[in-house]
Amino acid sequence: MRLEDKILNKSFFLIQLIASLLVVLGHYTATVFDYRGHTAWLDMLNQLSRYGTVLLAIITGFFTARTFEHKNPTAWGFFSGKIKYIFIPFLLSGFLYHYLLFYEIPTSMEAFTNIWLGKTGGHLYFVFMLCQYYLIAYLLRNLINRKNLLFLIWIFIAIQYTYIHYIHPFIVSHTHGFLGLSTRHLFPAWIFTFYAGHLIYWYRDGIIALIKKRNALLILLTTCSILSMAYFVLSSTMYSAVHLIFVFASIVSLLVAAVFFLETEKFIKITFRKGLTFYIYLLHSAVIIILNRILVWKLGFTWIFQNKWYIAAYFIVIYLTTLFLSIGIVKIIQRLESFGRRKRIDLDVGQQN
Repeated sequence: MRLEDKILNKSFFLIQLIASLLVVLGHYTATVFDYRGHTAWLDMLNQLSRYGTVLLAIITGFFTARTFEHKNPTAWGFFSGKIKYIFIPFLLSGFLYHYLLFYEIPTSMEAFTNIWLGKTGGHLYFVFMLCQYYLIAYLLRNLINRKNLLFLIWIFIAIQYTYIHYIHPFIVSHTHGFLGLSTRHLFPAWIFTFYAGHLIYWYRDGIIALIKKRNALLILLTTCSILSMAYFVLSSTMYSAVHLIFVFASIVSLLVAAVFFLETEKFIKITFRKGLTFYIYLLHSAVIIILNRILVWKLGFTWIFQNKWYIAAYFIVIYLTTLFLSIGIVKIIQRLESFGRRKRIDLDVGQQN
């Protein structure tokens, strides 16, 4: 791999970590609302947090395009990994959240359906949709390529807009609620967002070089990023992560952040850990629920939510707890993979002898 790609990959990983922090912040502020009510600064933080999921989706598209180009995986090689490291953890998380929310092990068909559809935890819709993306992206990997994506991306913009504003509302109104699935549950509402990541990957050299060489363009993009962020943070409208205006703003912010980290990543001693942000995403709501039940419900620490500094400190505790648990899971998986590789090597050596 080229040194430039390694640096860019690390830059995008750092943005993933920031995005995961924003996702946790979003669900945390929603919890604080229940105890403290809405205040201007909490609403601003909650609006800001909505960048998290969009950034994660774009970067997922970026790394998926990289996988297709560098590894050209077989169907088994691609989907076996996704089943082990994404789909099974998604189902297990569904069981966990069902138990945490209802204090029972799921047994009914309705409960299993909700787990399967990502409806058990409020954030699991994204993983349900992510599974759809991986399936479609692999099946269409040879049809959607570097050359025609410049044309197709405009069609994807139209699909995403039309699905959000017309198709999904029509389906819901004619299917008695469409299984309770929101707009965000289904891939058409995200198609442009993910393939924007593919586009950034395939044209990364030209995009990054252009931004770095032209200071006026970098200043313009940075200004647009800051102004759009201020607009969303201060807006009384609650923008969903799938709305195109929000996606466009997230793309601009992503490119500005990528250029920034390209210049500063050598000073940031953080190691790339595959799957880390995914497990942060899966676990953070469980950490919030469990800590709230222990500290707030049982011990009565409701005073945590009455002071800004306490609220900030509690958020740090929640994020660090989620982070360390996720790192632990990643390390366990890495050791299991290493053990499996050694076993296969020993088996091959034994057969040769």
